[in-house]
Amino acid sequence: MACFAVTRALEDLDFSVPAAAPMARHLLRIVGRIVIDTAAPGADPEVWQNTESMALQWLREALRPNGYDVTPIPGGGRTPVEDPEAGWF
Repeated sequence: MACFAVTRALEDLDFSVPAAAPMARHLLRIVGRIVIDTAAPGADPEVWQNTESMALQWLREALRPNGYDVTPIPGGGRTPVEDPEAGWF
């Protein structure tokens, strides 16, 4: 919950670089989701695959406006990050 409180506090900060605020919000959102899904008492490890996928998608959202993307390391055995809008009609 601290991540969400800090996210709200970002609105009161005057960032020297405009692109920094949205990136900070995205990163805090990612951390908050991971903590909620995996660190809560009785957290089910079965949700990790979905949580990781969501975190990588949100990380992509944070990076794309700055000209970056999230891709697996060649030979790392990981599949590319799904685009949640792919396949939407």
